[in-house]
Amino acid sequence: MRILAAIAFWLLALPAAAQTIPVEAFGRLPAVADVALSPDGRRVAIASSNVAGEGSVIIVDLENAAQRQTYGVGGDMKLRGIGWADNERVTYVVSQAFHANSVLPDGFRWRGGSPGRVEYMRNGVINLNTGRAVILSTNPENAWADYGSQLIAPISSDPGYGRMIGRAANESAHIVLFRVALDSGRVAQDAPNGFNADTVDYLVDHRGDAIARFDSNRVSNRWRVFTYENEQPRLLFEGVSEYGQPVSLPGELPDGRLVALDTNEAGFYTLYAIDRADGEARVLFERPNAEVDGAILDPWSRQVVGATWTQTESQQHYFEPALQQVHESLPTLIPDSVAGIVSWSQDRRRFLIYAERGLDGGAYYIYDVGGQVRMLAARYPELARVNSGQRQSITYRARDGHSIPAYLTLPANVDPQNLPVVVLVHGGPHARDTMDFDWWATFLASRGYAVLQPNFRGSSGYGQAYEDAGRRQWGRLMQTDVEDGAAALVRAGIGDANRMCIVGGSYGGYAALAGATLTPTRYRCAVSVAGVSDLNQMLDDITRRFRSGASVIDWWTDSIGDRVEDRESIRAVSPINLVDQVQAPILLIHGTDDTVVPIDHSRRMDRALRAAGKNVRFVELRGDDHWLSDAPTRIQMLREIETFLAQNLAPAAP
Repeated sequence: MRILAAIAFWLLALPAAAQTIPVEAFGRLPAVADVALSPDGRRVAIASSNVAGEGSVIIVDLENAAQRQTYGVGGDMKLRGIGWADNERVTYVVSQAFHANSVLPDGFRWRGGSPGRVEYMRNGVINLNTGRAVILSTNPENAWADYGSQLIAPISSDPGYGRMIGRAANESAHIVLFRVALDSGRVAQDAPNGFNADTVDYLVDHRGDAIARFDSNRVSNRWRVFTYENEQPRLLFEGVSEYGQPVSLPGELPDGRLVALDTNEAGFYTLYAIDRADGEARVLFERPNAEVDGAILDPWSRQVVGATWTQTESQQHYFEPALQQVHESLPTLIPDSVAGIVSWSQDRRRFLIYAERGLDGGAYYIYDVGGQVRMLAARYPELARVNSGQRQSITYRARDGHSIPAYLTLPANVDPQNLPVVVLVHGGPHARDTMDFDWWATFLASRGYAVLQPNFRGSSGYGQAYEDAGRRQWGRLMQTDVEDGAAALVRAGIGDANRMCIVGGSYGGYAALAGATLTPTRYRCAVSVAGVSDLNQMLDDITRRFRSGASVIDWWTDSIGDRVEDRESIRAVSPINLVDQVQAPILLIHGTDDTVVPIDHSRRMDRALRAAGKNVRFVELRGDDHWLSDAPTRIQMLREIETFLAQNLAPAAP
């Protein structure tokens, strides 16, 4: 089978292994950010970006690669995802950040009372027969109500229509269900009986019918799940959670039972099958001492057909033997890779596969059952044939004897002894790093640094007790776990204790600043990207932004501390108050359109450091967001870090 000619331009001009890999190869947005296979399996829709970061939707005919259509998303919109409503309609998701007080050309104006900037997600549909693209809205005359809406398609019994879950067009703005015409965008409320001001979501089957409704009270944090029979709701089960978050129901099984993702008695996420008659839960899938990440859904029936989890690498298991057989064949079909199924055609004869080989950035493949695998496109084409380094899973001991999992990326062709080290701290903080390709870590390794990514206590994916151990431990246990990882590399002879820099984004940016202030002699330098500098200010901002008693306030309180009772202890670990202790140079980088951590955190930190006579450089990324979604500013960020590290750490020579 041949490589598809229509996208071969991504694969032809790859650099030789001996060449220095340019910054653009890592900082560019993925050439292929998302791929979806059409229901009949004939075509693929590709969410693509060029080197400049301009997004477009590309449709490729798999039987005749010369037949290719391209649609630009236009303006400042960022292309976030792609799918199919049917064989002739492609769906996509775009977002745009803007100031809460501004009015966009389409009349959108935020009415939530939020200060600062807002990230606005929207759903679109392209009709491939007419070439017309339509942005969908739950209420075209009051676009604010469309904030956070979700498109559900395909709908098997309603050709040309989809379902949207979004806010009602009234002041209460509770969540309802809409029927939407995919070609015109016309909508009509289609909410089932019983919805109310506490309704936060629905579970919809492939026929477009609501099979479950989720209610949550933001004050009491009591949630309820209702199932529907003959369009009438019936309470299935209820409970109270820390943040009022209902139990997650990703879908239903072919036999009609609902599937829930919830913790087991040991505190690890597990998939349960829920009987809709009596609410009885039975274990559907679990992993010993590991967490199930979620359920795999059939792209056309939206029924649950498998489960995913992460140990060292991402794993899949399918409940249906035919799907599991394809999954088990992947190591033979794509040797020396970590591969997983992305989606399949309705007849399950053609599959879309994603695989990574080392640090090649990953690629998508087409597999026809009984045939061969065809490479579709590389995500980072400039990295596909070069050796950027090697990545491995490790553990180390914290000072209290606890075992901490981590990932270590080493430079290529370098003796792994006494290397300069970058401690790269993930965001969240209640998230995690994985073995999957990481463009930051790979870039840093390509420049001669050993890169340590610790999943400190507070990280998710290792059970509820492990995550809870990091609650209210900003600057304390979570920080010492990171420090102990750096010390472990030195003891192992891999790292040079005198050449270490701490780097991170979001919470990782806070950790970098905490490293420079709480342990000022530990690191030779620190880089904070979109980092929190003032924890009390962050809590104050969250409280102003959301209503009193909202679940998001509870989450931040449990993570950082109480803004009243713990104010002084929080102040003691806020880098903005500790600038006099700084000894190492600091690089601050922040996007002006950040809607998660306001850029004022870096601006104030910069002023405080300068006033204290410290060595600091501050770089504003114009127009970029919290997730570094623009290619030019991503590249700018990497160049700044490359220069800064070279000035403060001598990289290893091959």
